[in-house]
Amino acid sequence: MRKSLLRLAPLALVGFVGTAFADDSGITIYGILDAAIAYVQHTLDFEGNHPVEVNPNVTKGTNSATGMMNGAMSATRWGIKGQEDLGGGTKAIFLLEQGFDLSTGTVSNAAIGLANNKSTGPQFSADSAISGQFFNRGAYVGLSSNQYGTFTAGRQQNFFLDNIAIFDPLMGSQAFSPIGFSGSYGGGGFTDDSRVDNSLKYKIALGDFTLGAMYKIGGIAGGNLAESAWLFNGVYAVGPFAAQLGYEQFRDAFSISNNTGTGSVKVTAADTKAYMAAAKYTWEHLTVRGGYEREEMENPTNPTQDLLLTTIFNTPVASVTVNAYPNQKNLNVYWFGGGYDFTPAFTLLAGVYHVSQNAYNCKGQQIPIPGQAAPSASACSGALNYYSLVADYNLSKRTDLYVGWMDSLVSGGPAAAVANTAPLASENGNRIYALGFRHRF
Repeated sequence: MRKSLLRLAPLALVGFVGTAFADDSGITIYGILDAAIAYVQHTLDFEGNHPVEVNPNVTKGTNSATGMMNGAMSATRWGIKGQEDLGGGTKAIFLLEQGFDLSTGTVSNAAIGLANNKSTGPQFSADSAISGQFFNRGAYVGLSSNQYGTFTAGRQQNFFLDNIAIFDPLMGSQAFSPIGFSGSYGGGGFTDDSRVDNSLKYKIALGDFTLGAMYKIGGIAGGNLAESAWLFNGVYAVGPFAAQLGYEQFRDAFSISNNTGTGSVKVTAADTKAYMAAAKYTWEHLTVRGGYEREEMENPTNPTQDLLLTTIFNTPVASVTVNAYPNQKNLNVYWFGGGYDFTPAFTLLAGVYHVSQNAYNCKGQQIPIPGQAAPSASACSGALNYYSLVADYNLSKRTDLYVGWMDSLVSGGPAAAVANTAPLASENGNRIYALGFRHRF
């Protein structure tokens, strides 16, 4: 009898929540489940802690591998959101959202993946803002007014990440779009900035325009601007046309990478700035999307404070680098493509992406600067190019099947960062094929 009651308890709790808020509120449980079988031409082993399990872009590893990829088209997640009508066109709102691995059922934790592996593996690992937090994709509460806009506080997506799926030709795909896979583009240079902790966010619709601003509160004693950020965004949408302009600036932002041993991670601190402009246009069955992003990275404003960091995402920090950028690092990112609806159920998506990097600390071109990081081949100029094609078939409004391909080619400094052996070849490339199934609820 006791076991039966325990089994019924979660159902009773759900019923209580629905009853408690039935009069003046709406609570929604929602999610996306997306699993694919993927073949990657050059990769390390698939790794279940990372939100995507494998890198579809250029990566380390001389061997190919086939495995289950989590969230190839849309990140697997579940969440709870709700609202309470306060009267006068004002509502209290909240959202709690968690990303997890569909193939293992575990909470996604990229930081653990980095700590468990060296840069050479044996498993793939990479930085991600989704690193073991219970509500790793978002957690906020706020007020929404028909007249005065929406104000929220907590852990929230920044504006770049909000809009990537709208203006990306592959609609934010993690398997077939570099700007969908890598949070660094959504984060304006550093992946961990794509989801902003301790943030205040405001948006308001003014006719055809939606304007927004965010501020990240650092919470550092004696340094009110340390680890803070400002973000601004504007979207114009009328009929079949939409466009976005955005800017963001972070002080003392952090990115994490593998340590030389396991059990801890290395951290790089920097000040980052980024600008994004993007647009889309729909004409009958054709939608065209394109955009540009500029990312800038410099040594951090508060290096003394940054060096005090001992843990990040509940993972031990082995070292903090505060001098990685003797010269400003610049990335210029361009993308173009779109989709064509052959039938109401069948869509073909295609995209081209280009990323260029300047020589900000290039080995053989720079004289070593005392107190700064040593010149490196990976800090030379270079480029990354990506080509993608996806066919998507909707079985219903909530369920679809897809098959896709992406080729990537990297040269110069970015190639040195992923070189498998020395000496470095002039060009490196990679390829992914994936077949997947996605369901929304």
